[in-house]
Amino acid sequence: IAIGFCSNLIKLNNMPGFESGSWGYHSDDGEFFNCSIINKPYGPTFTTGDTIGCCLNFINKTVFYTKNGVNLGKYYLILNFIYLNGNLFPCIGLKGGSIKTNFGQKKFIYAGM
Repeated sequence: IAIGFCSNLIKLNNMPGFESGSWGYHSDDGEFFNCSIINKPYGPTFTTGDTIGCCLNFINKTVFYTKNGVNLGKYYLILNFIYLNGNLFPCIGLKGGSIKTNFGQKKFIYAGM
């Protein structure tokens, strides 16, 4: 599973972060993939039963993720600021299985904001 965000120009058959215009935090290795150019260790791996949150800050061009309500720290987006003008969408990639999503219709587990 990969959780992130993307522009409306990407192909939907890749994981978030695997191509230009997409970013994603990956469950299998805990790395953050930034537009297929950079992948860096970011946080712990995640699996069944974990709750992952994603917060994108357009003002300071950062993103952070949470795992089970704990902030994993900021990641600074250093590339492709052209996409940070509001043309981004939530993006989840998975190969098989099912997930539950929350885009604000319920209270978030992370309450730090």
